[in-house]
Amino acid sequence: YGGDETNRQFYVAGIIGADFATLDKVPGNPTNVPNQSIFTAGGTLGMRFLRDNGAVRLEFEGRGRDQVLDTADFAGVGSITTSGTDGWSAMVNVWRDYQPFDRLGLYAGGGIGGGGYRSVISGTGLGEFVSANDPVSNFAWQAGGGVFYEISQRATLDLGYRFFSISESTASGEFFGTSFDYPTNFAASELLLTFRIYEPFRGWRRR
Repeated sequence: YGGDETNRQFYVAGIIGADFATLDKVPGNPTNVPNQSIFTAGGTLGMRFLRDNGAVRLEFEGRGRDQVLDTADFAGVGSITTSGTDGWSAMVNVWRDYQPFDRLGLYAGGGIGGGGYRSVISGTGLGEFVSANDPVSNFAWQAGGGVFYEISQRATLDLGYRFFSISESTASGEFFGTSFDYPTNFAASELLLTFRIYEPFRGWRRR
């Protein structure tokens, strides 16, 4: 790092990527949605604390996720569609950057916070007698790592993997007009591309 750099830098970042997600993964739960690919995007605000061999980053992250959906057909007499919509998460993360090369480095870490979605069940035929539309939220956590490339002293691009999970919640629905409760949860393996700008209110072209 250049000698004019301080040991603390504010940054903003944009995130896009793919989730390989499962919904309601509970043994024997008929609303289980098997693993499928969905889009995720969001952003972060953070602070980087420079070290001789890299940095420690503390950040706040917010992201949204596309719908997870699966339909089960029942021998021509109806179907039931289970989905998780309006997915969101708000996390506090800590990452440790290790930079053995001039521009290329590695990082690892994780975060905790909250996440949620709307648990929806709808059907056709006999499946019309089952319904749910219940927002749920719970504790969430993530862990992972990746590689980063320093485009300049003020801009970094990284490619990372994370495992993300929202703890099990209880959602409510109706069956023939009678209320019932069922377990619901969300988990995903994520492949994310992140673009960070340090000190965004200053010039960031590499000297």
